[in-house]
Amino acid sequence: MLQLASRGHFFSALRHSRIAQLAAPCFSNRLLLSTAATERAPLPLIKELRARTSAPLNKCVKALQEAEGDLEQAAIILRKMGVASAHKKAGRGAFEGAVAMAHTDDAVALVELNSETDFVARNEVFQQLAKGVAHNALELGVGQAVSATGEVRAVDMDALNVASLALAPEPTTIGEAIGVAMSQLGENIVLRRAQCLRLRGSGVVGAYVHNAYSPGVGQTGAAVAIASHAADTAMLRTLAHQIAMHIVAAAPSALSKESIEPAKLKAELDLLTEQARDEGKPAEIIEKVVAGRMNKFYQDNALLEQPFVVDDSAGPIKKVLQAAAKKVGAPVEIIGFLRFHTGEPV
Repeated sequence: MLQLASRGHFFSALRHSRIAQLAAPCFSNRLLLSTAATERAPLPLIKELRARTSAPLNKCVKALQEAEGDLEQAAIILRKMGVASAHKKAGRGAFEGAVAMAHTDDAVALVELNSETDFVARNEVFQQLAKGVAHNALELGVGQAVSATGEVRAVDMDALNVASLALAPEPTTIGEAIGVAMSQLGENIVLRRAQCLRLRGSGVVGAYVHNAYSPGVGQTGAAVAIASHAADTAMLRTLAHQIAMHIVAAAPSALSKESIEPAKLKAELDLLTEQARDEGKPAEIIEKVVAGRMNKFYQDNALLEQPFVVDDSAGPIKKVLQAAAKKVGAPVEIIGFLRFHTGEPV
């Protein structure tokens, strides 16, 4: 037994000795590389720059060398590096990504930030960037003039790109931050669109993000503004949240029948009329047949005409609002809504 144990120890020692011999050059090379890097840029500065920017080690070393040890200047150089690499990736398609939301008591902003894959969209760096951009879009959107009741407004994209990124650890524009994120994540990133929904006067806003990656960031987002002088704002907020969920699911393109784009409406009327003729319907009843079939089109497109997906028994949204008005003792009206889905045609 003693002999076997001794042989076991021998082979164990031999194995570890052989591993050490094989590994020695690797450790030596790594040590030389580390020593060479820290001779050119002090290790504490490299660590601090990486903590502040999340940039790769070699880029931090290079930036510190170029900045001659100036940490602030090195951070600026890294942002420029990010922008430079962004130009190389800018030609690549970016159709994945996320929708991000920011809101106050009377306004909601949605932004769509695209990436090449949903893998990057699930990254914390990407999500923090999207959240910051959403806060900037909210600030810019609230600052724009609105009507007496409120409305949906597209946010000025040029102004948004040069805005100082909200929630950022250090001052940087959104355009620069996107460039740095492209350098870090290795994909093209595109700020596609941003809109703000603002309520003027009494009422509430509600919002919902579906398939969320993190709070306020997901694949689909919706928001709705409800005007009402009712005192029961808690009930109105619950209703607004439910209608925002409905908007995500039902994807209306307009608030009412009257607000559907005229070109889209005419195209549908022409199509249904042609179908009725092809079916051999008598000319005197074609108009009635088309009018009946248009109801389905209105339910697909007009929010107020859509059956409430949260409660099938409640009827269309317009009846849901009428029922709510009776409960709170005051008119309840939807004045606008937003819906963004990642990658959808716009």
